[in-house]
Amino acid sequence: MKFGPEWQGILEELLRGKVRAVILAGGIGAGKTKTAEAMAAALRAAGHRVGGVISPRILRDGVTYGYRVRDLLTGKEAPLCSLDPPGIRFRRFYFSPEGLQFAREAIIRAGGQARVIMVDEVGPWELRGGGFAPALEKALGTGKPLILAVRPHLVEKTLKWLELPRTRVLRL
Repeated sequence: MKFGPEWQGILEELLRGKVRAVILAGGIGAGKTKTAEAMAAALRAAGHRVGGVISPRILRDGVTYGYRVRDLLTGKEAPLCSLDPPGIRFRRFYFSPEGLQFAREAIIRAGGQARVIMVDEVGPWELRGGGFAPALEKALGTGKPLILAVRPHLVEKTLKWLELPRTRVLRL
């Protein structure tokens, strides 16, 4: 994915502090993860360290079976959740405790080592204090720029929860 001048301008606003966060708003399969990956690549190409996590889907016969989680600083991945147990059940998925811990550690590490922190994604569990929420709250305290993937119906709740006054919402 290549960015036009508008996208490049948004990343420049983020890096200069004109906006604190960019929210990539889109439904399942809308391209939030691919857009986040492309933004991370553009930032790296400009010499910036990007940390945090992205969560690529695992598809089986065209259906979302689960998600993996990738640490953007190290490139390492771990299973995050699947439709099948074992794990911590939240809605239709079973979350791996190890995968959650891996993701939380990656987000916290990004707070100390990266220029920009990315979290894919902030969902209903995070809004209830679970999932990536503990790590995201720590990352928020660093004051570093954030790129967050969020479903459209959760954008307002996410903005309120994180108290992000200067945010650009990009609808995918």
